[in-house]
Amino acid sequence: MLINNQQNDKHPKRTLILAGGGMRVAYQAGVMKALEEEALVFSHADGASGGIFNAAMLASGHPVDKIIKKWKSLNFNHFTSLISLKEYFTPWKLRALGDADGIRDKILPHFEVSVPKIKELKLPVTFSVCNFTKKTVDTILTDQLEENHLLAGVSLPILMPALKIKNDWFIDAVWIKDANLLEAVKRGAEDIWLIWGIGNYPAYLPGSLNQYVHSIEMSANGALFEEFEQIKWINKLIELGHSPFGQTRPIQVFIIKPKLPLPLDPELFLKKITARSLINMGYQDTKKYLQEKPENGDSLDFRATQTTNSGDYICLPMKFSGKLVLKDKNHQVDFYIFLRKTIVNGVETMEAFSSLYLKAIEQEIIGGLTKVTVNGKASGETLIEIETNMSYNEKDYLLKADLRCSNPWSWLMGLAFKSVEVKVYSLIGEEEIVFMEGKLHQSFFSRIKGVGLSLAKKKSGSNGGIGFKFGMIKKILQNEV
Repeated sequence: MLINNQQNDKHPKRTLILAGGGMRVAYQAGVMKALEEEALVFSHADGASGGIFNAAMLASGHPVDKIIKKWKSLNFNHFTSLISLKEYFTPWKLRALGDADGIRDKILPHFEVSVPKIKELKLPVTFSVCNFTKKTVDTILTDQLEENHLLAGVSLPILMPALKIKNDWFIDAVWIKDANLLEAVKRGAEDIWLIWGIGNYPAYLPGSLNQYVHSIEMSANGALFEEFEQIKWINKLIELGHSPFGQTRPIQVFIIKPKLPLPLDPELFLKKITARSLINMGYQDTKKYLQEKPENGDSLDFRATQTTNSGDYICLPMKFSGKLVLKDKNHQVDFYIFLRKTIVNGVETMEAFSSLYLKAIEQEIIGGLTKVTVNGKASGETLIEIETNMSYNEKDYLLKADLRCSNPWSWLMGLAFKSVEVKVYSLIGEEEIVFMEGKLHQSFFSRIKGVGLSLAKKKSGSNGGIGFKFGMIKKILQNEV
């Protein structure tokens, strides 16, 4: 269990902070899976804004694997719930562009979030919600929780209305703070693990949607940096022997974030990116962070949350199916790949986020540390080699996959990436022993759909059209990485 009130006294008291990020917080599920595999246990978790969804599932007693399955099977269109048509004809009276009915009637039931169950379990989970009446962020305990707290906690101004609970109005906390680190500090936490997906984009992009998101970034990051400063002062008191909240050593903050800004919510509605891809990103980013984890936590300044500029990029979704041979027996599998090519300040990078679903045991294993190599071949085809570490039942494996594509035209016509050669090795010491192998195939429909659903953005923040995509595919095939 990721959240456990009975944490061993030999370990530092840890809090998990689930910050906001809209529907993109599916990313957090992958992070939690990697933290769980690291055997990290938290004595408290707090959710703010979109992070409330994951906090509510944890408070409902869901294991991380179940949270992952819930995100993967979610219909994101259910987040959209329109008000009555006649209200749109009087825009000066609108409470918001939509209402909370979709989340109340479809999203929370899908996540199996039940307020009575949360109150019954009494797990150490809190919810940070903006009390608009008092202009404060209220920390809601499980025994105080009402369903409207969960709905108001994800109600962004303009998009969804504030909700009244008793005598006060509540709304999303993001305009005051998007991560409540001080609640963790007051509870005596010495290690604070923050999952930050809201972004901290260096460049100011054009367009109303980008600038609405930038305004959220400014509020969320500004409040976080202020909490950083307060933690620094508290750490000075702790070092002087005057610990105001019971910590025995300085507070450390560990921040897990994507290297590049996560795609915005409209891309989820348009299915340009899926919950699975976000989960796989979160898992891989966390595996890398744990490998390089700073001994005394991250530096508490603006660099802690900052991403690089996205630059020009294209993301290619792929799904391969077929059978892998294990001990002369065929095993039906699905292999998911989300291939990303980025060009930032002239530097080109290829990344792959992947997972392997084994139908016989109904388990999906996520790829961790991953290496992508692109090589030209004499036959005229370009070979894309993917190597990724995987872990299952506390055993380590290495998956190697070979993709081939001849030219951008073949991709555009759905003729590229027809198959992938896969070998899974069990790792015994430094020895690699073939565990499973075979060739998987991608249907023509899946290939054509992948062309249409490829996510392409220019460094200006605008969408890349078919010409831009064609050029990016050409760069993938012509450049060795």
